[in-house]
Amino acid sequence: MIEVRTVKHLDEMGQLLELFRICCRQDRSEEHWRWEYMENPLASADPDVIVALDGRRIVGARPFWLAELWVGNERVSAAQHCDTMVHPDYRSKGIFGQMGEFGVRYLRENGFALSYGFPGPMARAGFLKQGYRIVAQTENMFRPVRPERLLSYRLRNRVLSGGLGLLYSVLFPSGLKNTPLPRGPFEVRTCDRFSDELREIDSLRDRSAIEVVRSESYLRWRFDQHPDNEYRYLVATKEGELWGYAVISVQAEANGLVYGIIVDYLVKDKDAGCFRALAGACLNELAESEFDMMLVWAFSEPAFRAELMKEFGLRPSTGFPYSRFFAYDYFEALLTDERLAERTDIYDRANWRVTHALHDVR
Repeated sequence: MIEVRTVKHLDEMGQLLELFRICCRQDRSEEHWRWEYMENPLASADPDVIVALDGRRIVGARPFWLAELWVGNERVSAAQHCDTMVHPDYRSKGIFGQMGEFGVRYLRENGFALSYGFPGPMARAGFLKQGYRIVAQTENMFRPVRPERLLSYRLRNRVLSGGLGLLYSVLFPSGLKNTPLPRGPFEVRTCDRFSDELREIDSLRDRSAIEVVRSESYLRWRFDQHPDNEYRYLVATKEGELWGYAVISVQAEANGLVYGIIVDYLVKDKDAGCFRALAGACLNELAESEFDMMLVWAFSEPAFRAELMKEFGLRPSTGFPYSRFFAYDYFEALLTDERLAERTDIYDRANWRVTHALHDVR
């Protein structure tokens, strides 16, 4: 008989990592697991994980990535469902749903205001059955840099992809090198670690939006201490005052492609001039590395999405013909504290500001 309950991450890390290897067909290091679930500054000293047990054997798991979100001027606790897995031999037995029901009760009993996630196609229906609702499609804004590599990955034909890639490069040059920076009052500098002026980052946020709390402890953990990826900060100032910030990274994926990513960004008063200065500086910084495609999320920032298209030539992944080259996820949410509904509608995409800083993958 299958039992769903909580166990301690530290006690069962070996079983959890083995289950991840079997279910996801890839390895995850103990260092990464510790960083994600035990070193998170919001985690307890000995955090729980929801599992499905067949005797003492873990056959399913429902971990949560903990986050703190701003809702207006209030901080609330939130949990992203991620790495939800069921052993192949135990699928189609209702375990996914049992863990989901247990997980929702656990979040409500432990003071979490909401849960969210970015499920892929196979898991999406299961989360919808648990009460999660789609808030937005996670459209990528992208810019090809080495189109022949992208086409080769997709078409599985090196000769054809090489010819099409060359044609694409002629018609739509990437132009990442020496992107002209817009003139204006903003100075942008780059740093490899969290810098002192970022302690004032809360002065930049949109107080009408739901967005991640970018505390010093969160940023240092999320970016400076990441066990696998390297990140760089870009800081924009105006007359010595912090006016904007961004985080960039170059990351190799399991599919063999390499992405240059604007992982996070925030500008004061949604200043378009500051955003242009930051985005241009990000492109120039990323251009120093080799990668196949540039990516950024702007689906919750329509004005900035338009700037990326107009000023920097990025394209939406949902447009034709690009939609054939991208797999889609959705941003979903679930209210677990009804009192929050009195202050905001978490199911309205207009109330969210979402970047990859909220995601457990990038």
